[in-house]
Amino acid sequence: MKAQELYQQGFDLGRRRLYKEAVEAFTQAINLNPNFVEAYMIRADARAGAGDKQGGVEDFQKAIDIYRARGQSQIADMLLVPLNSLQNEIRFDQEDQGQPEVEDEPKAK
Repeated sequence: MKAQELYQQGFDLGRRRLYKEAVEAFTQAINLNPNFVEAYMIRADARAGAGDKQGGVEDFQKAIDIYRARGQSQIADMLLVPLNSLQNEIRFDQEDQGQPEVEDEPKAK
């Protein structure tokens, strides 16, 4: 299967809220095409939906890094909004559980 087909499969699974299956499809697409920035972005949402918010943060950061490497800083900057939102969710979850705050901030390049 091609990376684009796996991406579409993951997208369809995510729309049906089958997040774990969607993550698997996006991961396969990324394995075939490691610079498939759209797959990282949508996998970030699917990972968060599956309960892996830290994985979502990592995927958003990877997408930001890819866009910056391509000289597309404006697009990268737009991804800081969902990245920061997910990081805030993690902080709130940790505060609710009495854990120390996460100190990871978005990387400015």
